Amino acid sequence: MQNELVDSTPMNVIPKQGRKANMEDLNSLIERYVDCYNRVDVDGMLECVTEDVRFENISNAGQSMQLQGKDALAQVASASAQAFTYRRQRLVNLICSGDHAAAEVQFQGIAALDLPNGTMQGQSVDIRGASFFEARDGLLCRIVDYS
Repeated sequence: MQNELVDSTPMNVIPKQGRKANMEDLNSLIERYVDCYNRVDVDGMLECVTEDVRFENISNAGQSMQLQGKDALAQVASASAQAFTYRRQRLVNLICSGDHAAAEVQFQGIAALDLPNGTMQGQSVDIRGASFFEARDGLLCRIVDYS
């Protein structure tokens, strides 16, 4: 019997082009997005999202927002970066299933200016919340933050 070359690629692995994000890819994508957020790398954040990304921030403080598109996210991300002298988001728990993920997050920051929610310049912020992500073609197409 001759030795034959056998493709050892697992059957559930789909080539990168045109694929849906698998759990490992989605996990890495979300970690990259959060890392870029923490480094105030808005361009890096935008590389992780689709052109038509939908972003929602739902806050108990009543400062909720919804926006659609990469350009709108870029504006909000840039403005948000200026609102804090220090900011850090940490993924406490992250659960991925198919193209969807849920994360328990902790946000810490120091306000650079007086914020609309009553946080004063120089005041520390420490918030726990949840974020939900949806991916399409290997990029985030929906991000929903609850705090």
